[in-house]
Amino acid sequence: MKFKAMKGCRRPAREQRYIWALMGAWGSLTLDRRAELRVLISSVSGDSLEERALFDVLVRQKSPESVAARTGISARRLYALRCRFYEQVPIR
Repeated sequence: MKFKAMKGCRRPAREQRYIWALMGAWGSLTLDRRAELRVLISSVSGDSLEERALFDVLVRQKSPESVAARTGISARRLYALRCRFYEQVPIR
């Protein structure tokens, strides 16, 4: 999946691109950073199914539409969760 800035997100496009790249480099992150991001994914999500779906969108960089078709969670909900996550990620 290619990067595309979200218009409804309150982060500038350059920060969104940074977060997108950060999540794409999941395997290179320290265990502490991964744990921190996992906690944030969990807190943004409503339940464990949404958490796993959001993880697929963020880390595996699957499209919200493909994850929605597989999980039954609406693509609109996944876009909203992703936006909320992006707005809360601490940038260091």
